[in-house]
Amino acid sequence: MRIFTAPRVLKRTLAAIVTLVASLTGVAAVGAVAASPAGATTYCNTPGHAYLTQPGRAFFSGYEGNQQFGVPTVSYVQNTQSFRLGGNGIRPGSQIVFYAVNTDNGAWAGLVNGTNFNTRGAGSNCVVNEQGPFIFSLSPGNYRVMAAYLAGNSGQYIQDVVANVQVQAPPPPPPYDPYDPYGNGGFNCGYAEACF
Repeated sequence: MRIFTAPRVLKRTLAAIVTLVASLTGVAAVGAVAASPAGATTYCNTPGHAYLTQPGRAFFSGYEGNQQFGVPTVSYVQNTQSFRLGGNGIRPGSQIVFYAVNTDNGAWAGLVNGTNFNTRGAGSNCVVNEQGPFIFSLSPGNYRVMAAYLAGNSGQYIQDVVANVQVQAPPPPPPYDPYDPYGNGGFNCGYAEACF
């Protein structure tokens, strides 16, 4: 009896070719899947926009400077509110520069600690993670919070209006009452004294 008959050799050769083709197809498919995340990082899912947030609230005017949502206005008493700053659709590795312009006189105004605020760079997902919270170092007046960044999809340099900010002066302290030096309604309730 012959071990190697013609049909058996042909079947084995055909099986080896099919196995080789299947393995090469699998390697090509894995290579294509492994390569897709690198290609995906060059394009952002959303157009560029910078924003400031508070718990449960986000303020931004639109995408890449188009102000399609109108410019939101935030009003607060000086040193009583804090904000976080971030963005999306930003060129990976690039920063957002947040700054303020006094709309009463057109002068630049320090936004955070008396100066511009430069964020960390955007990740490969085009997101600049929020940073803060910050209490803006703005004196009472009217301001435009602005952001400058590179749009992730187009690469264009964008100067965007994020929000209008109205900072109000804090209320004055109560007047000094010489008959109430402790501020407790005229009662001298010092140490170990009863106060009625």
